[in-house]
Amino acid sequence: MFTGPKVVTLLNFDDTLTKQEELRRFPHDLVDLRDLKGTRMYCAPEVLGEIATRLGKTKRGITLIGSGDFHYVSYLLLAAMTRPFTLILFDNHADLKQDHPHAPLSCASWMARALELPYLQKAIIIGTRGDEMRWVPPRRREKVLFLFFTGKAWLRQVLNNSTGTVYISIDKDVLCREDAVTNWEQGSMTLAELLLALREITQQKEVAAADVCGEAPLHPLDQLRPAGREAIRKNMRANVMILRTLLLAGSYKKAS
Repeated sequence: MFTGPKVVTLLNFDDTLTKQEELRRFPHDLVDLRDLKGTRMYCAPEVLGEIATRLGKTKRGITLIGSGDFHYVSYLLLAAMTRPFTLILFDNHADLKQDHPHAPLSCASWMARALELPYLQKAIIIGTRGDEMRWVPPRRREKVLFLFFTGKAWLRQVLNNSTGTVYISIDKDVLCREDAVTNWEQGSMTLAELLLALREITQQKEVAAADVCGEAPLHPLDQLRPAGREAIRKNMRANVMILRTLLLAGSYKKAS
């Protein structure tokens, strides 16, 4: 049962979420970030600090980030966790690129930095290639489990290898193009498979918080064309179904 505030936080970096009208049917907070410069794909420390400040004024629950170009915001949300947890990441890319500790945080490196967070006990990455383990520092390999969604055993492995408290991060590029449209190479998971997994996880684990990204950044003219309208419709439907599943199933709770 959902016991936290039923409020969704929408991060407005580039208006990809404001075009999805059905999202406004959920109680929500809108955080306007369009005035910040240098946020797409990479984010300088001072700008990241400003994003963290604005996030700190919101209720922590489900955060819709926008394009996968801003997935690094997940690092800030994970860093706000105050008790041991497992990260369950659905993503077609592991985002484990190693960079210099003082380099700007990026959508390709945030997961590598998240492995250093003290409360993160385990990261279960679903949908990406297992050979990306080579990017994980040897001292952190015991914290990472790669799974691909074939057969029936993978979901059981998720449940068996995670702590009682979990954080779920979803990049919709894990989904097939029939169910979502992103600006990154996409995987083959169906929305039905993702929703089934979310229902099982929320029924058996305490979901402390979650985030979703993977919107398609479209030029204003493309938003008016049939392909653009269809992309917005698909992504909006996926977002709505994900939100309903997380908010209505299992024991979703607000992060403390």
